[in-house]
Amino acid sequence: MSNSDILSKADKALRPVLKELGRFPWVRLEGCCAGHKQEDSLWLEINVLGSSGLQRLSELLRILDGKLTGTDCRIDCLLSYAAPADAAPVPHGWIPAAIEVFWPARNDWRRNQSLIVETLLSSIEEFGGRLAEPANPPCAINYCPFCSSSFIRVDMLEKSTNRYRCGDCDMTWTMIDPTV
Repeated sequence: MSNSDILSKADKALRPVLKELGRFPWVRLEGCCAGHKQEDSLWLEINVLGSSGLQRLSELLRILDGKLTGTDCRIDCLLSYAAPADAAPVPHGWIPAAIEVFWPARNDWRRNQSLIVETLLSSIEEFGGRLAEPANPPCAINYCPFCSSSFIRVDMLEKSTNRYRCGDCDMTWTMIDPTV
């Protein structure tokens, strides 16, 4: 199922959040629910690309969690390590995760649902601004050309070329390193 299919079937309240998440190339939407009753919760099933995607997701969730501080709402993120036998396999390099936001079961649950959606939108906006900030790593970092992960290992050192292996998607490539 594509992001547009999920978006067209999603709850109207959740569509703006899904559109914003769809802008990130390291996130794939798999399913969602905005909650339909006072005892329900809002949840998103997503896949993130590699360890760099997990790192970005963690940062986004830290922003969201900080904004929910002082409310009765709480957020959980679970990584899926076992899929049902009848489920389609996750593409190589992608990590399935589920984000769930809980609110207390009360008659004004729609207010909490709206609060969560607005908080998600403002968190995504704030996080998107942080992506534009220049990174200042203390040393040089190689990124996987296949999945953008920074979890890179040197597979073989040679005089003129080096072979690298990605720790996330397990792809191997050769690169000619410049002489210093």
